[in-house]
Amino acid sequence: MRKKIYNALILTILLLLPGNAFPQSNITVFSSYWKHRADLFRILPDSKNEICFLGDSITDGCEWAELTGNPGCTNRGIGGDTAWGLMKRIDEVTSGKPSKVFLMIGTNDLAREKTVAEVRDKIAEIIDTIKKQSPGTVLYLQSVLPVIDSMTGNYQNKNINPLNIELKKLAEVRNVTWIDLASHFKDDSGQFKKEFTEDGLHLNGSAYKLWYSLIKRYMD
Repeated sequence: MRKKIYNALILTILLLLPGNAFPQSNITVFSSYWKHRADLFRILPDSKNEICFLGDSITDGCEWAELTGNPGCTNRGIGGDTAWGLMKRIDEVTSGKPSKVFLMIGTNDLAREKTVAEVRDKIAEIIDTIKKQSPGTVLYLQSVLPVIDSMTGNYQNKNINPLNIELKKLAEVRNVTWIDLASHFKDDSGQFKKEFTEDGLHLNGSAYKLWYSLIKRYMD
């Protein structure tokens, strides 16, 4: 009995620790923001001929309907999300049977010390799930964007570049359209162009404008 009480106490202490106290490669911690956004998505009405932008903070940071001038565009990005987190909420996306999904995910997984192979395989699971649950949806897999290494800590191009190589192969194997965004955002040294970011990771307005120009033909 005493051992059970002790184990329960240890578990309670662990649950009260901040997210970064856990080894990120072994456990997924969902923030309040993630939970609030995911819950909101479930009660929002589905758009007719929805074009869904799906991902993490890079996707979350844009007003897609306003930028594109298309009220059918929905933002299903959540800041801090991972491929594992996205799988937890993918049913909300597929239940609306969107006409198109633009997917970008993986940056946060790499920063939390997931391997390139692990991230690729989880994204493959996301693709397979979308295809199975919403077979009429046209899926576009977008490359993960570069960063400025000196500004972004665990977010490093040495991990992002190999992931994009694997994702391009994955898109071919899974027969989905691959969109190379990354090369358009790199400077001559392979870093994220400084005119597109303030923190070396997230995008400013000019960056989103460029992003839209690169995918507009797929939306039309």
